[in-house]
Amino acid sequence: MKPEPERLWPLSVFKRLRGLGAEFGLGVALAAGATGLRWGLGQIAPGVLPFAVYFPAAAVASLFGGWRAGAVVGVLGAFAGGMLFSPGPSLPSWPDTAMMVNLILFGVAMAVVIGGAAYQRTLAARLAGTNRSLADRDDYYNVLFDGMSEGFALCEATFDDSGSLRDYYILEINPALQSILGVGPEVVGAKFSATPGDNRRWLKMCDQVLKTGRPASFEAHNPQTNLWHEIHITRVSATRMTQFFFDITARKRAELRQVELFGEMNHRVRNNLTMVASLLNLQARDVEAEVRDQLLKAAARMQSIAEVHAALYRGSSHESVELGPYLTDLCASLSKALLLDRRISINVRSESVSVTVDMAIPLGMAVTEIVTNAIKYAYPSPEGGDIWVATACRENRLSVTIADTGVGFERAVGRSDGLGMRLVRSFARQLNGELVIRSDQGTTIEITVPLPADTGASVSAG
Repeated sequence: MKPEPERLWPLSVFKRLRGLGAEFGLGVALAAGATGLRWGLGQIAPGVLPFAVYFPAAAVASLFGGWRAGAVVGVLGAFAGGMLFSPGPSLPSWPDTAMMVNLILFGVAMAVVIGGAAYQRTLAARLAGTNRSLADRDDYYNVLFDGMSEGFALCEATFDDSGSLRDYYILEINPALQSILGVGPEVVGAKFSATPGDNRRWLKMCDQVLKTGRPASFEAHNPQTNLWHEIHITRVSATRMTQFFFDITARKRAELRQVELFGEMNHRVRNNLTMVASLLNLQARDVEAEVRDQLLKAAARMQSIAEVHAALYRGSSHESVELGPYLTDLCASLSKALLLDRRISINVRSESVSVTVDMAIPLGMAVTEIVTNAIKYAYPSPEGGDIWVATACRENRLSVTIADTGVGFERAVGRSDGLGMRLVRSFARQLNGELVIRSDQGTTIEITVPLPADTGASVSAG
């Protein structure tokens, strides 16, 4: 709670008056001392100048008491020197020309002395304040430096003749980083090149930070301590940089555990879906043809979803699926389940592109429906042929094409409003895509869907 203003001003006035009294008292004391000294010197050497001793007295007063104390010495010194020690007429005959000239010169010289001394006092006060601030800052820095849990190092770089970073040595390293690296304070002054291992990639990254000024961060594993750290490198000057080490071991272990659990979940879901599909395939053997076709289609649809989970289980990402391997495995499962002989073969040619799970499942279901229809209708027994499944990426659009050289769409399917084709159209609309059907020397069905702008693709065959 702050004191009320009316209670503060008497205290401040008192402190101000006390300060002025101290300055005045110091000036009077030094002026009196200088007067006594001048009197004693006059007894020994009568030729001593009347005002000489007051200059150092004023300088001392200004240094320790401020310009007011110096001014008191100057005024009293002018009076005492003129009255007591100046030769010539007595006070009633003042002022004469010589005395006035002496007093004027004394005043000018005294002003210069007082001003110079007061300025030195100001500089000394500023220097003392700066030193106190630096000392406080050092204390705060040392507390932060020694107490922070993150590792910190300040490094000085050395460059080769071409201007590239050659090495750096450690200027400061806090206790946390010493503990992280398993070293002691003796590493201060040590060069980074003394660290065992291939350090070229690290030096290249530090070189880029020093040249561009852009901070860099990355994750690294320390095999000696089996700990993970997130490292941030920041430029301080043209030759200096800081390195911060954050322990992310707990997070990495949690991520690893999450990956394991996610993979296990996908594996179990895939196995369960495959088991249901197998049961449907078994059930289809003992029923009439029309029911058998429906059971086989249901089994194929489940298998297409199961293959998505299998792709997630194999892959490193939880959110995307490599479309090429996924379609290859899906078509292999369809071939195994629906083809009892080798008169029809399914060939997959795919560009390497990653799609989200939300895109992979509808595409897989659509391919399942189209390939199943092609197996059933494109090549009536005993005829045979090929079914092609191909993908291509053009201008951020993905096209999936299923083609055969069989009897043609209208003849094979008979109508385009069956459940299978309605599902295919529904999947295409779900992905904001387009569906094109061509019947020319067989049937070609193409689904084109938009892709995110940052999706990359390269050709690979399956």
